[in-house]
Amino acid sequence: MKNSTLITLLCFLCTMVCHKTNAQDAVATEDSEWSQQWAHAFSKEGRKAWKPEFTLRCDGGIYATGWAATGGVRIDEKRSLGLLMGKGNLYIDHVPGEINNIRTALTFRRYFHLGKRKIISFYSDLYAGAAITYKVKGKYRTNTETGEVIEMIEDDKGDVWPLIGWQPGIRIRFVKNVHLFLGSTISTDCYGLHIGFGF
Repeated sequence: MKNSTLITLLCFLCTMVCHKTNAQDAVATEDSEWSQQWAHAFSKEGRKAWKPEFTLRCDGGIYATGWAATGGVRIDEKRSLGLLMGKGNLYIDHVPGEINNIRTALTFRRYFHLGKRKIISFYSDLYAGAAITYKVKGKYRTNTETGEVIEMIEDDKGDVWPLIGWQPGIRIRFVKNVHLFLGSTISTDCYGLHIGFGF
């Protein structure tokens, strides 16, 4: 009984070790392929396939609206790198008030194409940068009875804060290289939807 138990335990341990080794080999292979793809994309030969890419999108959500233009390069059929510039408005509902800001960020886009013609594609946009407040409306309110001036919004002109976001969505090609972008926006300044076009 003891011998059979020991043999079973040894077989189980061998199986676990082999499975772990195979899993590590698979991960190492995927990492190697991933690094090779990036290395090729930035090689002299890979840069020949780079194409310009531009998008203009409007987003709107809970207490926020804005627009952003992105310009960059499509380094291959699935990935793009770019620079985002835009304007955002945050609405303070209880004041009422409004915070206007300028946004800039670096972006990375990943496409997931459906079919060989790539008419419909899913995409995932990640961006990170900063926003600077250039105007604050409704910052102060005067009490009509006492004349006291009350600060209603803590933000000030010139404030800088981090901008981090994710925009997943679907891209549909209409004419030649003109596409419609539609999806959701989850960021430090907006939770909502976005729509736009690009080429």
